[in-house]
Amino acid sequence: MDAAYAMPSSGSLSSDGAASRADAPKRLVDADLPKAIDLSHHLSRLAVHRQASSLKQLYQYMTVPGMITMAGGIPSPEYFPFETLSASIQLNDTMPLDPPRVPAKPKKSLLSWLFPSTQDTSSFTIPKYVSSTDPKVIQLATSLQYQAATGPPALSLFLRQYVEKIYKPAYADWDVLLNVGATDGWNKICGLLMEQGDAVLVEEWTYPGAENAFIPMEVEMVAIKMDGQGVLPEHMDEVLGTWDEEKRGKKRPHVFYTIPTGQNPTGATMMGERKKAIYEICKKYDVIICEDEPYYCLFSGEWTPKSHKSHKSVVAERAIEAEKKEGKDGNEAFIAALPPTYLTYDTDGRVIRMDTFSKTSCPGSRLGWFTSSPLFIERLTRATEAGTQAPSGFATALTTTLLQTWGFDGYVRWLRGIKATYRMRKTWICDTFEDVFHLEFEEAGSLVSNPSVLDVGMNLGKGVTCYAKPKTGTVEAKWDEKRGLTSKRGPALVSFIPPTAGMFIFLGVHISEHPDYPALVRKGEDAKAILMDKLWRELAENLVLFAPGFGFDAKGPHAIGGEGMGYFRLSFSIATYEQTRTAIETFAKVLYKFYRI
Repeated sequence: MDAAYAMPSSGSLSSDGAASRADAPKRLVDADLPKAIDLSHHLSRLAVHRQASSLKQLYQYMTVPGMITMAGGIPSPEYFPFETLSASIQLNDTMPLDPPRVPAKPKKSLLSWLFPSTQDTSSFTIPKYVSSTDPKVIQLATSLQYQAATGPPALSLFLRQYVEKIYKPAYADWDVLLNVGATDGWNKICGLLMEQGDAVLVEEWTYPGAENAFIPMEVEMVAIKMDGQGVLPEHMDEVLGTWDEEKRGKKRPHVFYTIPTGQNPTGATMMGERKKAIYEICKKYDVIICEDEPYYCLFSGEWTPKSHKSHKSVVAERAIEAEKKEGKDGNEAFIAALPPTYLTYDTDGRVIRMDTFSKTSCPGSRLGWFTSSPLFIERLTRATEAGTQAPSGFATALTTTLLQTWGFDGYVRWLRGIKATYRMRKTWICDTFEDVFHLEFEEAGSLVSNPSVLDVGMNLGKGVTCYAKPKTGTVEAKWDEKRGLTSKRGPALVSFIPPTAGMFIFLGVHISEHPDYPALVRKGEDAKAILMDKLWRELAENLVLFAPGFGFDAKGPHAIGGEGMGYFRLSFSIATYEQTRTAIETFAKVLYKFYRI
């Protein structure tokens, strides 16, 4: 391997002999925006001491016309076995913007069996060689060659346009850098900012995969309490403001890891006002915000039960209808509906945002990107040079050509279809809960709280509480509101808040209502752990697999959770309509038996 001699982007020599990069940022930036401040004191010793390869100075000469390059051990593209790379892709408007609530059953006929229909596609072929100096042109001779750590210029050019139009950063000199997916990105950030034995701020329920990056560094998680909109500003302020370095034996945390949209596992989504409050606290205590946003474009709005009318305002309903329109107006409505990102409020350059193609294209591409300040982008580039180097040439060539085929507006249309598809799947699972359980809701606009609706957690909020659904025609089926929680309907079984983004439901199990719970507590047993494990195993034996909630616990003080409350994380991302209904129907049967109802 001789990646130190990676083929540079096409460029030229300036009058002073410096290289002019073809992939240099080309953006229309507001001259009034500030530049990122110096945050170099946050860099780890590892990051500070990273150096660019001494051989990189050769870059400025390698693309000079007529230059005979004999400096590096770069394989000749002539011997690459791939002459072309072709793909058939879905059209950007393949997925409908307003799919039906219940999917229609496919009609089968003799002709359909003989001549199965296929959805419309388009195709492209990437050749080995292209006679062009345009950096946006993709050819296998360069895509499959050693590349600079920044990856192909054409993809970064597209992403800069995307970030500028969608995220609207609040400072002028931001930039993007490719990575090998969000897991790789977070791992590099940990090396960039953390020292052995540091502390890092996380949400009280957090993604366990993120922990794996810093556990070997003996970094301590400091959990910040949450509610239905994410972390609580007052608790973050309290934790940072009262941090005693001598007592804790370590410096105050200066890194905050967060999943603001469709949070994994709770499904909480943080909107603009809360983000501004958190950003100001991080600015006050000089904290770097690491914004992990795999579910950002899966912001799908509220679920309206079949039995309820929408309580949205006229303006909100018009905005929803606008998103269903094809064309520019629909694209603009989609962009306007997205939650503001931390970048929108970041005037310092203290946000490192991680995006990924895993939820909007395919996870196997292992392709994502950072958006951050020049300091962090440059240091992450050095880390990339010494580690993964540029992402796979196959992945970048296919993804870049896909985006070029669709164009910016076409890609936004694709994202709108992705959003509509996940909204449809969320509706499937929530509707099935409504069908197989008796659901109690807080009525919109009501001044009286419904006592039958229990909090999902101490602070996550009230959403939906599920009770056993009596058989039609029985006395118990004739619900009398005066009976309340002591009715023949039985105990509250589970509660959840229908998510507004992402692909998960965080299901709170009222395990304290189980008949064996009091006796186990009296014996000094961990009643919640014992009963939740038993319930999980019974579900698995009935071919329904949920993710146990304890794996997401950051093991700090809880505003969501507590004694007598267990959790499962349910994903609605991949099951079909029929599988979704079967899973929740099976869950109800197992749950009734488990509670001896």
